[in-house]
Amino acid sequence: MGFLRQIGILTIVLLLMVGGACADETLRYAGATTLQRFFMPEAARLFTSETAIKIHIEGGNTGPGIKALLNDEVDMAGAGRRLTEVEKSQGLVEHFLGWDVLVIVVHEQNPLNNLSRAQLQGIVSGAITDWQDVGGSVGSIVVVTCPKGSGMRSAVKKLILKKQTYLSREIVSAIVAESDQQVSMFPTGITALSHSMLNANHVKAINVDDVAPTASSISAGHYPLAKPLTLVTKGEPQGDLARFIDLAKSQQGRTILQKSFVSVE
Repeated sequence: MGFLRQIGILTIVLLLMVGGACADETLRYAGATTLQRFFMPEAARLFTSETAIKIHIEGGNTGPGIKALLNDEVDMAGAGRRLTEVEKSQGLVEHFLGWDVLVIVVHEQNPLNNLSRAQLQGIVSGAITDWQDVGGSVGSIVVVTCPKGSGMRSAVKKLILKKQTYLSREIVSAIVAESDQQVSMFPTGITALSHSMLNANHVKAINVDDVAPTASSISAGHYPLAKPLTLVTKGEPQGDLARFIDLAKSQQGRTILQKSFVSVE
């Protein structure tokens, strides 16, 4: 009887241990600030309500998030760009969610309401240094850029600079989401920022190539500046991670994404 009682106690302890592990089970995310702020919190709440599995969310921008994933410090990374061939060769897999509308932000006192991509390239590369050279008022252009390692900076490089390099006189915002705050302090300032993060006073978003930065213009392929939003895993996701990726790409996930971005249909 004593032996059976010991077996029973051991069984209860094991069940409690297993139950505790399930209750404390957590997936970890790091990476793109846009997804960290405007997609992951609501998607995580929905996932936890359906599975009881928690998701720990950190930002840190695309580059550091991917590095953390490669170092097995997180289960998934958010990226504001496509994976490179080198990253794919390291076993990383991207799961495309949709598009982030990239807006060109200037001070509200700036009389311009449109710039061409060629003009933007000249401004960000430093070839154009005064607003009067693009039809504006006389004044030295102050270019505010996003921090290195951010998906936003990579998007500007790919979509605007192309083979050109950033100007040497750039003002680098410490945080991606605050570059519009920097522009609000400089009447001759300009930056490129996710539309989801545009919330500073005394700034405005302008057209590019005479096209407004709207979801409809992105979907129609008319607006030229949009960066991809992806979740990245190390290898094909399995188990609970696969369940979250499926939710993120489901109609429920698209509904959440559409509140700030343009989802893929």
